[in-house]
Order: sequence, then structure tokens, then C-alpha cells
Amino acid sequence: MNKNFFRRIALVGMLGGCMWVSSYAQNKDIDKGNEALKKAMEQKDPAKRSEGVTKAIESYTKGGMKKEMYMLIGDAYLGVKDYTNANSNYSRLDKEQKKEGMKKLAEAYMEDSFADEDAKAQAKNLKKAMDFYTKAGITEEGARAIGDRFYDKGESGYDKALEYYLIGKADAMVEKIAQNYFAKGGDSQVKAAETYLKLKSKAGYKKAGDIYYNRNEYQKAIDAYLAGGISDGIEKYAEYLYSENRNEEADNLILKLADALSEKKDDEGLEVIGKHVMDKASYELASKVYEKAGNMGLANKAKAYDALINFRLEEAKGLFTDAGDANSVKMITDNEKTLYALKDVADVLAELKKGAPFVTLLTDSVSGKNYPSPSDQQTLEDYYKAISAQVYTNVAAVGTNYAKLKGEDIKMYVKQGFNRYAAVRILLDKNTYVIKKQKNEIKTKDVIL
Repeated sequence: MNKNFFRRIALVGMLGGCMWVSSYAQNKDIDKGNEALKKAMEQKDPAKRSEGVTKAIESYTKGGMKKEMYMLIGDAYLGVKDYTNANSNYSRLDKEQKKEGMKKLAEAYMEDSFADEDAKAQAKNLKKAMDFYTKAGITEEGARAIGDRFYDKGESGYDKALEYYLIGKADAMVEKIAQNYFAKGGDSQVKAAETYLKLKSKAGYKKAGDIYYNRNEYQKAIDAYLAGGISDGIEKYAEYLYSENRNEEADNLILKLADALSEKKDDEGLEVIGKHVMDKASYELASKVYEKAGNMGLANKAKAYDALINFRLEEAKGLFTDAGDANSVKMITDNEKTLYALKDVADVLAELKKGAPFVTLLTDSVSGKNYPSPSDQQTLEDYYKAISAQVYTNVAAVGTNYAKLKGEDIKMYVKQGFNRYAAVRILLDKNTYVIKKQKNEIKTKDVIL
């Protein structure tokens, strides 16, 4: 126990007593009460101490003191570490003075806890301290005070400090601990991420997610981003998946983000995601996102564009008609013959891609990057080598029919439909869709869909 703490308590008690008895200046009964109380606390025998306190109460009462005497008596008991009797006397005070007494008890128990190295004793005293901080009506303030004491111990005290800072809603200190961990680097950055997660705030989830992402711990990053509804983080990883041709995984990730935003009733965030997806011509995915936002108008419009780029032409016309978009209906009608020719080519390319052997993705244990299984990749190349002429002929047909389309809008949508195929992107000029290579110039890698 810190002796200076109790000297402060005694001094506060005496000062408090002086304030309360200022109106009783030169009152001999008050003086007798103070003397009796002092002598009582010098007694080791509980009975004699109690007898001395009774005499002090009699003198205080004669001197005109009422409830305020119990603060003096409570402080006196606190000074000799008799917390039970201190509590009993503080409890007799009026509401605000009682809270002051409870705070003194809380601080005394806190001091005891840090003076005792026994873990069980410390836990017991800290529980008592928190109980009295709560009775004083300052639970959060008390928790922060305890957190500060653990924080002052350095890293060894961080776990306990966090426990109390979270009770005390001391977000700034929680973040400070996270920053301390992060500054150490290495595996301590994992502790930083775990600490940021404890904030349960959008900023905390983003910082944790960014740490995990930069460490290539992608699943943990995703979990953090989803928990906080961090669109940028999820989209960043989705872009990585798309670049690895893991389109289904990427789409599912965007849908998980949409679900997270939907749970938070963040319709504005959902519509931002929907627009981003629309801009990438992922119309089917956009329609699902807009549905979660409750915007059926945009959802149906996205469905119409999805039908168009996949050459479900009658469905597209019907959806555009329902949406009151006569211009899009006319755009399809004016190009219907060419669009049906392109649909036939699209069906062939889809079947050829569907027949390609599956390539297993392996993960590099160091970088965390994915790469195709060498044996599966060779099997895939053998497949495309066998059908290279067929792929080339159909890709060339795409370019030939594209040139017949009327209107820049329909050309844009046709490109969006065919650009999903790598062979189209390689063999056709990205602007004109004119074939760039002759059949005798192509290599197997050029015709992989």
C-alpha cells in the first residue's frame, strides 16, 4: 500500500472537516470530537476503537453537526484501512457526499491492488475498486484510471490496460496501444490489428484489415473489412481476385460486402458499390447489389444490360420496355440481325471455354500469391492447341460482325460481352475490333479463352 495515498486521504479528510465545521469555529465540542476520533483510530482493539468513535459522535452532535460528521469518520477509518467501517459511514451521507466517499474507497482498493503482486489478491481488489467506482457513478472514469496504471507498466500491462480502457470507452488509449504494437513491427503488428478490432469502430476495422492485407493474411483482412463495412478494402481484394481470373470468388466477396452494408441499412453505400460494379459491366452482380439497396429500378435496368451483353435479346427488349427505355429497345431492334449472328458466335465461344480442363491454383507459402498448377496448365494448353483454328475463326467472326453494328452504344455493349474472353482481347484491336494477327501468326497462348 502506498503510504502517501493514505496521508493524502487523511489530509483531504481534515480539510473537508475544516470546511464543514467552519461555521462551528471555536466550537469546543467539535474540537473534542476531532480529538476523540483521532485517539479512536490509534486503538488496535476494535471494541476500544468503536467506543472512541461513539464518543466522537456524541461530541460532534453536541457541536451541532449532523450527517457531515460521517465523512470525517469514514475518512478516519479509510486512513487506517478499515474499509468496512469506512463504507458504513460514507453510506450515511447525502447522495453527492456518499458518491465522494465511494470514490475514495474505490481509489483505496485500486492502490491496494497495485501494491500486491499476488494475482488473485489483485483481481479481488480491482473488482472491489470497480464496484465502488460504479457506486460513485463514475464506472468509466474509474476504469480509465485503472487502465492508466496498467499502461504505465509498459507492454506487460497492455492486455489488462485494454480490458479496462474498453470498459472506460477510452478509444484514444486503445488506439495508442495499437500504434505502440505496430511501431515494433514484425509479429507485433498482428497484436496491433487485434487491438484495433477491439475498438469495434469503422476506423478500427479498416486499420486492422489494412494490417492483415499488407501481411497477405487475406481472410483475416476480409473478415475485418466486412465487419466494418469497409467497401474500399473489399473492392481492393476483389480486384486482386479478378486479376487472378477468380471471378466467382470476387463476385461472392462483393455480395458479402453488400450483405454487410445491408445489415447496417447503408443503402447509400450499397448504391455506391452498385455503381462501381455497373461501371465494370458486371450487370448481373450490380442487379443483386441494387436489390439489396431496395432500388428495384436500377436493379431491373442492370438486369436488362446483363441480358443484352449475354445476347438474351428478347429478354433485354422486354426489360427495357418495362423500364420505359424505348431508345434501348430501338437500339436492339435496329441491330437485331447482326446481334443474332454475334449471339451464335458467343454461344460457340462459351461452349469452347466450358470444355477447357480445370486448372488448380496453388498458393505460394512465402508471398501468398496464387499460381496455376504446372501440370494442369500444360493440359489446358494442349486443349487450346487442338482447337486453336476454331477459336481463331470465331474471334475473327466477332470482328467482322462488330463492324456491321449501327451506333456507338451497341458497339460498347457488344465489347463488354466479348471482352470477357482473353483471346478476343489479344486478337482484336481494343478500339476497332479489327483482327490484329493472321492465323499463321498465332500461338497457343493467344487463343486461350
